[in-house]
Amino acid sequence: MPDLVAQVTSSLLQFPDVSVQALGEDEIRLDLVLRGKFAQGQNGWAWLACGPQLEVVNSVTGERLSAYRFSGIEQPPTVLAVKEFCWLKRTGLLVGLEETEGSVLCLYDLGLSRVVKAVVLPGRVTAIEPIINHGGANASTQHLHQSLRWFFGVAAVVTDLGHVFLIDICLDDLSCSQSELEASDLEIINRFPADVPQIRETVTRDGRHLCYQLHSATGTSATTLHYISRTNQLAVGFADGYLSLWNLKTLKKEYHCQLEGGRVPIYAVIFQEPENDPRSCCYLWAVQSAQDFEADVLSLHLLQLAFGDRKCISSGQILYEGLEYCEERYSQDLSRGIVSFRGQASNIKLLGCQTIEKFRGHSDREESMNEAMSPDTSIAVFSWQVNPYGQGKPSSYLGVFDINRWYHAQMPDSLRPGEFLHNCPYFSLWSLDSVVGMISPYYLLDILVHEKSLSRGVPPSYPPPEQFFSPSSYNFDATCLLNFGIVHLTCSGFQKETLQFLKKSGTCLDDAIPNGYNRCLVAGLLSPRLTDIQPSCLTEEEQLEALMTAAVETSSLGLLSGCIRQWSAEGAAAHLRFVLEWAWKKVVGTKEELDRICTPLFDGSCNFIDIQTFQSLQRCQLLLCNLSTIFSCFLTEAHDVTEKGLVELTNKCVVTTLLSQYAQVVLWFCRSGLLPDGSDEDEVLQLSRPFYNYQLIQSYYTSRRQKLERLSRGKWCGDCLMVDGMISQFGERIEKLWRRDDGGTGRYPPSTLHALLDIYLQENVQEMQKHAVIIYLLLDVMYSFPNKNKSSIEAFPTAFAIPLGLVKLIQGFWLLDHGDHENSLDLILHPATSRLLSSMEHKRIIHALMCQGEHKQALRYVQTMKPLMNTISEVKLYLSVLLLNRCMVEARDLVRQHASRLNMEDLLKHMYETCQEMSLMEDLLKLPFTAAEQDCLERFLYNSGGMQSHEFLLVHHLQRANYVPALQLNQSLNMNLMNDRVPRMRERATARNSILDQYGRVLPRVQRRLATERVKPYYHPSTVLREVSRPVPLSTVAKPVVSGKILTKATFINNLLSKIGEVWPRSQRNVNLSPYNSSDIEDESPSASPVELPDAFVGTPVTTSFKRMSSRLFESVVCPVPLSPPIDSIQQMQSKTSPVWMTFSPARRSSAVSSQLKRISKASELSLLKTPPVVKKAKALASTTSGFSGFAPQSILRSSLRPSPLASPSASPGRSVTPPLRIKETRISFMEENIASTWNRNVC
Repeated sequence: MPDLVAQVTSSLLQFPDVSVQALGEDEIRLDLVLRGKFAQGQNGWAWLACGPQLEVVNSVTGERLSAYRFSGIEQPPTVLAVKEFCWLKRTGLLVGLEETEGSVLCLYDLGLSRVVKAVVLPGRVTAIEPIINHGGANASTQHLHQSLRWFFGVAAVVTDLGHVFLIDICLDDLSCSQSELEASDLEIINRFPADVPQIRETVTRDGRHLCYQLHSATGTSATTLHYISRTNQLAVGFADGYLSLWNLKTLKKEYHCQLEGGRVPIYAVIFQEPENDPRSCCYLWAVQSAQDFEADVLSLHLLQLAFGDRKCISSGQILYEGLEYCEERYSQDLSRGIVSFRGQASNIKLLGCQTIEKFRGHSDREESMNEAMSPDTSIAVFSWQVNPYGQGKPSSYLGVFDINRWYHAQMPDSLRPGEFLHNCPYFSLWSLDSVVGMISPYYLLDILVHEKSLSRGVPPSYPPPEQFFSPSSYNFDATCLLNFGIVHLTCSGFQKETLQFLKKSGTCLDDAIPNGYNRCLVAGLLSPRLTDIQPSCLTEEEQLEALMTAAVETSSLGLLSGCIRQWSAEGAAAHLRFVLEWAWKKVVGTKEELDRICTPLFDGSCNFIDIQTFQSLQRCQLLLCNLSTIFSCFLTEAHDVTEKGLVELTNKCVVTTLLSQYAQVVLWFCRSGLLPDGSDEDEVLQLSRPFYNYQLIQSYYTSRRQKLERLSRGKWCGDCLMVDGMISQFGERIEKLWRRDDGGTGRYPPSTLHALLDIYLQENVQEMQKHAVIIYLLLDVMYSFPNKNKSSIEAFPTAFAIPLGLVKLIQGFWLLDHGDHENSLDLILHPATSRLLSSMEHKRIIHALMCQGEHKQALRYVQTMKPLMNTISEVKLYLSVLLLNRCMVEARDLVRQHASRLNMEDLLKHMYETCQEMSLMEDLLKLPFTAAEQDCLERFLYNSGGMQSHEFLLVHHLQRANYVPALQLNQSLNMNLMNDRVPRMRERATARNSILDQYGRVLPRVQRRLATERVKPYYHPSTVLREVSRPVPLSTVAKPVVSGKILTKATFINNLLSKIGEVWPRSQRNVNLSPYNSSDIEDESPSASPVELPDAFVGTPVTTSFKRMSSRLFESVVCPVPLSPPIDSIQQMQSKTSPVWMTFSPARRSSAVSSQLKRISKASELSLLKTPPVVKKAKALASTTSGFSGFAPQSILRSSLRPSPLASPSASPGRSVTPPLRIKETRISFMEENIASTWNRNVC
């Protein structure tokens, strides 16, 4: 295996000049050494110290964060040891200073840039380690000795005399700040008395700090110490090579032994835990180094600690108890593990060491809190520098020890003969020579590997090949701390470096195929079936296919995209055709595998998904996504393509994109626990995961539709469910799709999740439309069973990057369909959602509100949204909303705004009829009218019939001083009431006549009489009827009728046009726009309406008998065929008919292009968009008693939800009783408040 080399990813980020100058002021003293380390964890800073100067810098940019220069009584002190320390939401450092007569321990606050606590210590401080940053007898300190629990903040300090102190930092008393010049004294005790609280109070009152001496001075310097929280032990290393372990629960020494390295100082100690060791074993690394004396000794020693018990305490921390033995199990001399430096005299020193652990996420961690978790990944990272004597250049290395792979290698005690670090199966090595060459003449102080960046490459198959478990497969980023600045670097694993090699050789891939194939074979990037085949037995085309497969399966698409660009520029059609055919064959194979995996998920044959099935689904989705990118690259880079080739390429790109979306959604449904689709009611109801109960949801929507139809009363549109409007945008295809499975009605909800997810395979439909349907159904699933955990399915909008506005809009639709009108409008009228609505959705929302009697809410919606009114029906609808809310002036203004010469009478008539129906005529008559409006009103009232309408007309005349028409109308009413014997009507007539008499007095008597007499009927009693002879014309001669039928020219033309009129509709139905039209295309086109031909002449009749005579002529009539519009016009028409929130995406553009080009050629590629039929293996879930009773939702917005455990599917015939652990889904809720609502299955 070739050597791994780190790559520098940044330039030298120098420290500020002020920091460099401050650290360099004391360089003239030969005894002063510049020290520096990165802070462990997520602090993001590093410290540097030289003499009395302390500098804290940002570990990413090198900027100065804090600085301090310590002062001394006689001469400035020297910083010897520094350790990061956090307390009370404050960040600082524990700093050990060397003074003339001893040492001082200081607590330095980074935020204040000054010392807040200082304590005088005997001896010379060599190392500091914080134990706890709080105190008191609480649960978080129960693992400590009872007397230590009275301390508030404990720090362990060791000295060059061998002291081991446990010092009380007194964090409970920060009222007065101290400086290093005002340090407090120590009150040292060798054993804890019974009255520790009283003693501590007395000592604190005197201004001293209580200190427990764990180990007295022996004359042997203590060089390092490390607190192991999981074993509750304090590890101390000494200069003579001895290592001691103290138990802080009992304050007793449990281990003291010299390492195999002999009398070499122990420089560092770190802890490492393996994965699931059944013997409760953990490990401790002890690094022996004499680097302060420029020696060539640097060795690693791994000690095994065996305990009697391993448990999880109440705080969630893992704790080992009862040490049984400690023994050295592995050792490695770093000066002899590298080939290039064997036998050379050199100085070697350790730069840094750390442990990185990663735990596998578990969704049900809360339910199994008492279970002790072990890290899934556990590595120890060491970095060191080798300085050969003489003229040789220094070399730096970074090594990674994987303890789980060491277990796999049968736990050897050292490297085997002939084995070196660069080819060790459990220890990987990266060379840092590129960093050393760039930073010269500066030198390294520390190297920190970023824990979050640690990852492995994507394996080509599951289970992954053996090479992917090697530590050489890790990829990670690191930062180097120099004496002058900071440098960032990245270390790539062997698999990633191999792919980078292929990418760089993309321009000359033909020459690099043999070498690239061999490298991929060694790295484990090829298919397992090629592992045992010699490369010489394969052709160059087969090797190229293997390389392209490895690139696609590992998401290294730069190789293929670079080749496509180069071959397109060179016109290498044969190479492009080879790649295209290979990619499509890969799509077909992946689709077949996806169908095989998904069938058990839908047919009810499994209850849980095992990890292998889940990984196979992930692999299919990744392959389809990468293949879609390749086809998109073909579309972008391909030139001089024929029309047929463009059709095929576009269809393949569209199909691959849709399949990738489908696999992604199926994968999410598996993660959320909705898949596998449950088939056994008793088993599913016992699960903690949510599930889709079709019968329950279907019964609700059936009753809901019936109720709305009953409430509409023929006046409003009863088909006003918002979800039906969303589904109608898919066209007739969705109805056919949802009728396919058993029990499907073609309407929402779909009968199975299989039918639901198949909408993602529908072309020419925007992705956001499909997501909207899924969100709506997830809301139904969440609230159909309120006792189920729902947080897993709330993550859908985040997983698919759905805009917040669309999420709120669908929530509003769902609430509107479930009768929560006020909360629904709050969401729909939200600024993020209001601009996403189309005119059809405006109408449907208003019809839904008006149908249910929510007139005020409808008025609120209209006044807030101010929707555009493009048709007369929309104007009438909004006019009705205003009138039903008695907004007469606004209604009159709306009519005037949208009235024209053609529709004025229709709008006015609608307004008057609504006012008459709502008893608003009195308010209407108070409004001022134009001449046209007044004329229309008078005709309406006169022709309406009924006494009340005529009386309103009478009042209207009187209001406008039209006394003559009023008198005439009153006289007509009196004539009609002559035979009416109803007393009430006669009383009204008497009152009306009195009123008219008073009004009539303003007219002259003659005019008043003429007005009343004109309406009376005229009688002619003197009329006499007399019979006269028939008149004879003077200039006309009668002739007999000529036998036969006379056919005029006009009649002939009329007959001919009548026959054409009968033929044309049938011909229209037989005309095909393309000889390759498929049933899918016919379904997409709107149904043709009967063609109405204009008459040939004005008044020429076209009778039915003429139309029946010439039906045989229709087959020969030639009709014009409309030309296919250009693609841009198709997009414009789609944008006009689709809601605004359906954003135009690249997949949408490809769909539009595919729809246009399929008119020319039959798209055989679209057959992949069909899924195999699914037959349920068990009876579907029936309605349960946990139904939607008493539905009265207040709000669907939700603030806190517990995460639900994932069901992991297993396709095995046997049903698993206990669901395996699943990958935890990131929870992000699209609910904001609590809702206390249930469903009502029998909506009245």
